[in-house]
Formats: sequence, structure tokens, C-alpha cells
Amino acid sequence: MKKIYMNELAKILNINESALRYYDSKELLPNIQRDSNNYRFIFEQDIERANTVICLKKTGMPLNEIKKYLDLLEQGNSSLEIRYKMILKQEKMVLEKIEDIKKQVEFINFKKDIYEKKIEEEKYEN
Repeated sequence: MKKIYMNELAKILNINESALRYYDSKELLPNIQRDSNNYRFIFEQDIERANTVICLKKTGMPLNEIKKYLDLLEQGNSSLEIRYKMILKQEKMVLEKIEDIKKQVEFINFKKDIYEKKIEEEKYEN
């Protein structure tokens, strides 16, 4: 099994090492071990769980909910419905964020159009 050290994992997941150390302190990362030099590492097969933590965090899921989700994941099929409901809740939150961002983009485009027109008018007046 290939060892993946925290600096490598940070690059793979596109986050900084301090975030990984923080997630480790919250017991969110799988099977973190230390080598003889006290460097943290995980095995390659555990990258998916680490990626799950990062993805759920990016959706806005609080760390305590991520921990709950991961604990439920360990229970296997007996927790499918609960995990499904948790994912549906996150999906709803993300879709709401997308709608908010679309409104923000509309506003920015509206303002941009106003400025572009005024700049063009200034060019013709001078």
C-alpha cells in the first residue's frame, strides 16, 4: 500500500496542509498514521474519504455534520436513508447558493452594462 503524506494529499485535494491537520484534529480523516519521523500519512485507498470530507465542507456542511455522515458511512447499508437525507439537504443548500450567485451575476451584468454605455457615451461626447 502506498503512503500519501499530508503535503501530497494537500496537492491532490487542492487545499492547504493546515486544513488537513485541522480535519485530522477533528477526527475527520481516515486512518491517519505517523512515520518514524512523526510525519502524518494515509494510505492511497483512504484518499476517497478525505475527498468526501473536502467536498462536503465545500457544500457548506458543518464539520460536526460531516463527522456524523462519516460515522454513518461506517455503519454500511443500515444508515443509507439517513445519509441520503443528509445529502438531499446539502443539495438543496447548494442549489439555493447557486440561485443566489445567479442573482449576483445578473446584478453585476446590469451594472456592467450601465458602465459600458456611459463609457461609450463619454467617448462620443469628447
